[in-house]
Amino acid sequence: MQKKLIALAIAGLVSAPAFAQSNVTIYGVADAGLAAGSHGDTDFRGVLSGVLSGSRIGFKGSEDLGNGLKGVFVLEQGFDIGNGIAWPAVGTASGATAGPEYGSTNDTTDGDSVFSRQAYVGLSGAFGTVSVGRQYAPGYFFNYDAVLGAFISPQSILSYNAGMTITPNSAARWDNSVAYTGSFSGLTVRGIWAARGNELTRSGAVAPAVAGTSPSYDDAYGLSADYANGPLAVGAVYQLSKGNSFTGNSSKQKEWGVGGSYDLGVVKLAASYQNAESLANTNNNDADLWQVGVIVPVGAAGNVHLAYGEVDYDNANKTGAESYTLAYTHAVSKRTTAYAGWNRTTNDSNASKFGLVPTVSTNTGDDSDIFTVGVRHTF
Repeated sequence: MQKKLIALAIAGLVSAPAFAQSNVTIYGVADAGLAAGSHGDTDFRGVLSGVLSGSRIGFKGSEDLGNGLKGVFVLEQGFDIGNGIAWPAVGTASGATAGPEYGSTNDTTDGDSVFSRQAYVGLSGAFGTVSVGRQYAPGYFFNYDAVLGAFISPQSILSYNAGMTITPNSAARWDNSVAYTGSFSGLTVRGIWAARGNELTRSGAVAPAVAGTSPSYDDAYGLSADYANGPLAVGAVYQLSKGNSFTGNSSKQKEWGVGGSYDLGVVKLAASYQNAESLANTNNNDADLWQVGVIVPVGAAGNVHLAYGEVDYDNANKTGAESYTLAYTHAVSKRTTAYAGWNRTTNDSNASKFGLVPTVSTNTGDDSDIFTVGVRHTF
């Protein structure tokens, strides 16, 4: 991995003139927070990476092809700013991985990682943009959230822990996909089809494939529409993920969500509701998630963020969790934001998996708490 990054840096230096001719931009986020928390009898002290926005470095560019058409690309890699490790790792097959911010219910990992946040190339024009590669599903942009999809957001925590793909996390990054995005007078439409990890038909049970599966076994689809006009924003999203070839589960995970926000000036209101059927591609494993919140401006540069969310399962266990977040953000400059935030996530008496602090305890009903203070810089 280190050799690859060094080679990439050298290539960047050597081809600097080409960058200028090709309209290539280097961009990124460096976000770190000092944090302390607990989950039952598990304590945490350390650095959290990507509290407001995932730390990353990326390259994006475009070329004018004439007649209003452009060639476009994005190559983007995330990293843990606490230890410098690239993350998330590149997906190689459908499966399940862990990691509170970056983990995916869709991809296993091969231990190496280059451009695994996004990597795509496409064509853009008045019709919109069509792109091919590893890309965000529409559910990644489902952001009617007073904590803005941050690491400590109740919607982010609950949707990730529940295994939903309508989430601002890696479960909404889909491999081997074709996506469309178009914006027209305040209306933004997104669509995607993803082959994901199982592109081969195997007659035998060769891991991680399931015997007799087809290339479309783990395909996924998504569609969304968002409308913004002045202080009002509303949107809806639908996503379907077919059977998971890693686990052998074959039911279709179907999800939909609706949300909206309204800015009154003195306060901004935000709320959303989402429903998921057959989570983990398992029959009779359904759940719904709703959240509400407010953003209150403080002076010219500050905001107080308050949000509450709840997830409830409709399965044999009838389990669920609640999550609360209180945060303050302050724009120190155009590109630097200081923040402080607290989240508590309470598990039902028969649940234990919800919360930012991971735990190996088998105890159910434990609460997860975390407090963080940090800074985000964009470039």
